[in-house]
Amino acid sequence: MIQTYILYLLVIPFVQAQSTNYAQCTASPSGSYDLGLHITAVFVLLVASAIGVFLPVFMAKNVDEKSNSGNKRDEWVRRVFFVMKYFGTGIIISLAFCHLLQESFENFSNPCIGTLAYRPTTPSIAMGSMLVIWLVDYFSARWASRGDKSPPLAQIQPSKPTSIPLTSTNEDSIQPAPATPPVFADLGCTHIHRPTSDELDPNSQRAHWDVQLLEGGIVFHSIMIGVTLGAQTGGFEVTFAALVFHQLFEGLGLGTRIGALVWKRSWTKWLMCTLYAITTPVGIAIGIGVHQSFNENGKRELIAIGVLNSISAGILLYGGLCQLLYAEWVIGDMRDTSNARVCSALIALLLGVIAMALIGKWT
Repeated sequence: MIQTYILYLLVIPFVQAQSTNYAQCTASPSGSYDLGLHITAVFVLLVASAIGVFLPVFMAKNVDEKSNSGNKRDEWVRRVFFVMKYFGTGIIISLAFCHLLQESFENFSNPCIGTLAYRPTTPSIAMGSMLVIWLVDYFSARWASRGDKSPPLAQIQPSKPTSIPLTSTNEDSIQPAPATPPVFADLGCTHIHRPTSDELDPNSQRAHWDVQLLEGGIVFHSIMIGVTLGAQTGGFEVTFAALVFHQLFEGLGLGTRIGALVWKRSWTKWLMCTLYAITTPVGIAIGIGVHQSFNENGKRELIAIGVLNSISAGILLYGGLCQLLYAEWVIGDMRDTSNARVCSALIALLLGVIAMALIGKWT
């Protein structure tokens, strides 16, 4: 595949050239390949992915349409969606740490690659990916803010109290407003200044960009695990079973974020859901088509998968930690909400982290 060779050439300077004649570096014999089971996996994972990503979006649609109905059933739907939202946050964070980074470390530590000339290759690629996404996010925010005509808080000067007479008996109690806001206001540490209000607004372009960013990282990962599963021979049944839950939970994490936004064109959210649902099955179909020439222990294949996993990890780490945890919890709505909502959201978050971490044992 062309992409495999391109990624191989990009990372080859980090790998010392040496010949490897390990028996495990050869492709598995074609006789052990179960074509019927692999074709079944295409449809099973399609259903699991579709249920995971579409279910939260349908629930969110009901929440929006019936938010003021006062019906107990609608209130139950809203509460379930709330729990699923933070369960999905845990899924995304655990996916980055326990799946993508771990798999990339395993790829680059495989003896079939050889000795790495630069040992921290995996975290370096993830860090570079995260910085690139941060720069894109930053300059996109600058570009989007040009359409906002309201001045930032730091430029708002307080009006002079000219209407207050000098002979007022309360003159000594009048405290003039500071010429500039406190330094912590610029850091988003006060109630009157929240620099991420765009991110928290379900109608904003910034919030939509953040969700599309998350989907990009997930799609990168999904296509690679699909190709690998489609070409896999030994241990296929265990990996297949684990990936069913993997795709279901991952879809829940993405679907809740898509469903939480207000889309000007409703077909956009359905397109994003469909793209996630078909990515892994398409990858499996590609893996089935190339399984005779695809060597899961080949040097080029290991490097290509390792690079894509590292890139996806960087994207999801930035999205999960900055856009989900920090923006929603530290300076967002969860900061001032009730203790009951905080407890339920924390439990859901931890359950999502644990669930995805456990699945990492078999993938």
